[in-house]
Amino acid sequence: MVTPKKRGTRFEYRVAYIFQRFGYSWDRSGSSLGIDLKITKKGRLCYLVSCKKTSSSAVIYIPKEEIKMLRRASMETGAEGLVCFGFYRSPVLTVNVRDAKSLEGTEKYYRLHPEIGCPLEGLLKRRAQKGADI
Repeated sequence: MVTPKKRGTRFEYRVAYIFQRFGYSWDRSGSSLGIDLKITKKGRLCYLVSCKKTSSSAVIYIPKEEIKMLRRASMETGAEGLVCFGFYRSPVLTVNVRDAKSLEGTEKYYRLHPEIGCPLEGLLKRRAQKGADI
């Protein structure tokens, strides 16, 4: 049986390998500190990534405090803050922390569902075509 922790770790590696295919290097945090991956290119920190995975196809709740921390860290470092998330058999989807305030939610949580966000691979392809992050 795959535990939720193992599922989350596998998802973090899946996200990291997508970035790697587009020429990025990555460093994975060994614990749940809100920032799961630091993504660099040519020695420059480009992205701070929080990963969320569920085996359902319904919704993921992410604490607003976690988004605030990720937004603050991205502002301090000049890196872009991303939440990468996935559902049962879905592509890796992403939401920029700048846009998180527009998400549905409760008093303490934002809701991530399959209809929001954009596929991470599509985002990276568009940026590679524009020459961003180089």
